[in-house]
Amino acid sequence: MLRQLLLVGALLGISCAPAQQVPYFSGSLEFESEYQTAAGETLYYAVKPKSWPYVQGRNYKLYDKNKKLNELYLGDKNELYTFPQGQSKLLADTARRRPAGAALKCLPTTATILGYRCHVLQLTQDRVSTLVFYSPELRIDLAGLSKCPSWGWYALLQATDGTLPLRTILVDAEHDITATREAIAVRPMLLIPTDFTTVAPAR
Repeated sequence: MLRQLLLVGALLGISCAPAQQVPYFSGSLEFESEYQTAAGETLYYAVKPKSWPYVQGRNYKLYDKNKKLNELYLGDKNELYTFPQGQSKLLADTARRRPAGAALKCLPTTATILGYRCHVLQLTQDRVSTLVFYSPELRIDLAGLSKCPSWGWYALLQATDGTLPLRTILVDAEHDITATREAIAVRPMLLIPTDFTTVAPAR
């Protein structure tokens, strides 16, 4: 289900907010995730699991709830690594087919998360609907990540015009699951090439 939180769109070239000229974000975010039924019953975890994505320029990596490296993408080489059982594995086909399209709707509401004013859009695909809250202040290099095949990651960035989502609420009506993923910290930092290796620790 963590992967489904990223798999919320396809190649969408529009967004709700007009593009702004702001410096690209470099650093990490800290997220908490929660899974519930429509009746509000908590699923999977008694404590909200965390995750930590890092991004800088053409590079992206993600640490899982155990703060173990889960994914690493090197944009200059167009290489995506995954880490089953803690061992690095280079994805053989980084040009693999992306999922089919989703319908996008810009909503008139806004929200403030961690002091960032967020726009809201809704993505709908089959019986899955996702609300995405994102701030234009957290823009990253969309072109640099255009070949990243990581579970709808680039597709989601296209929908938000290259800005990082701070909250996603995914409602899967067929399986009676609502998955909420929300940032609890934004940490701008200067990242260097050695931060994006298969052995780099989280900072």
